[in-house]
Amino acid sequence: MKKLNRKILSLFLLVLIIPISSYCFDGRFEKRKYGEYQVFLLQDFRTGIGKVVIQKGNTKVFEESEVDNHYNFGNHFAPNSDEPPDIFSGHDIAGNGIANLVISNWTGGAHCCHFLHIFELGKNLKKLVTVEALSSSVQLVDLDHDGYPEIEFLDGAIDEQFACYACSPGGRVVLKFRKDHYELATHLMKKPALTTKKLEHLKRNLIRAFKNEKSPDLPYPFLKALMDLSYTGHFKLALQLADETWPSEKPGLVKFKSEFSQALHESQYWREF
Repeated sequence: MKKLNRKILSLFLLVLIIPISSYCFDGRFEKRKYGEYQVFLLQDFRTGIGKVVIQKGNTKVFEESEVDNHYNFGNHFAPNSDEPPDIFSGHDIAGNGIANLVISNWTGGAHCCHFLHIFELGKNLKKLVTVEALSSSVQLVDLDHDGYPEIEFLDGAIDEQFACYACSPGGRVVLKFRKDHYELATHLMKKPALTTKKLEHLKRNLIRAFKNEKSPDLPYPFLKALMDLSYTGHFKLALQLADETWPSEKPGLVKFKSEFSQALHESQYWREF
């Protein structure tokens, strides 16, 4: 009889505790289920702590939390998209027959940072990639038309180094799933070299851009041209273009080329190119 009373009391406390804890929690709570996996996203408005917890059955297999982190289901960094953010979770987006989970993580701030996590929901949980997109938008789009989306974003390797943030162009990066991980898809990034006619036209535009630039920053068209060339397989041509368009009366060309090269080589994405 005493054991029965204890069980009844325990059940009563459990029912009582759940609504009380929910009432006291000042924040956001979301839960999704994908097969055997349950995913919980929490945001505590009082402490600022964001958390993602993944369980398989009753076993916790992943947890990540940090102050000012904002987790969301799906890709919340896609611009002008009419599709639901979480359209890909629960489906095989890598092409290996295993369902995936997509989680967005924004760390707050005007210029930083966007992280996109893609997990594999197989026999064991596996994180396939964490995309560090800084403040760039991120797209999951099937670029090679094989039925599975690639990851496309802009690499902010030179953000605020040679110009203000808004005037610092990114380099287009494409990641594709290969075997068991995502890697740089150079075949989807490379472009043919510019024709002589187009190159001469570009040079004239950049020389004009330098003449029209009134701020201490380097002209946006100049930086964009160099980034576009560097991220399409023409890094040497980018440096050559700098030599041929930089004003002779303007100091700092050698220093710029050195710092530009170093910035790209320090990028976790471009250095694989």
